[in-house]
Amino acid sequence: MPSLATDLIAKLNARTALVGIIGLGYVGLPLARTFCAAGYLVIGFDIDQAKVERLHAGESYLKHIPAEDVKTMLAQRFQATSDFGRLSEADAVLICVPTPLTESREPDLSFVVKSAAAVAKTLRPGQLVVLESTTYPGTTREVVLPVLADTGLKP
Repeated sequence: MPSLATDLIAKLNARTALVGIIGLGYVGLPLARTFCAAGYLVIGFDIDQAKVERLHAGESYLKHIPAEDVKTMLAQRFQATSDFGRLSEADAVLICVPTPLTESREPDLSFVVKSAAAVAKTLRPGQLVVLESTTYPGTTREVVLPVLADTGLKP
């Protein structure tokens, strides 16, 4: 019987995996475009409903992503949503949220923690979670993993 990891690898190789991207800013939206161009079904998640609506209208809010690219993504079945309950649909979830520096020049990980908590609510066996946000080495293990481990699932 194939393992969950083997199943995920097969889906990734066949381009049938659904990729969820949290944060549709300067990292997340270009990453979504890349996955769409590679043939994956992509759901982008953002707390900003105005961004979601602009994307669904075929508009871009980033200078380096032309509206034509957004329209192409939509034609490739890209979906944007602020409904984080839909994270359960994703085979792989990539967290691409801001990590601004605090006054003491430490990364503010509150967006990362909130994203991990949203993932934890719908986390299922076999789902891949990747932290793409710019932060220090060990953040996934020290910050994200404990939030996900509270679900009772094992890495």
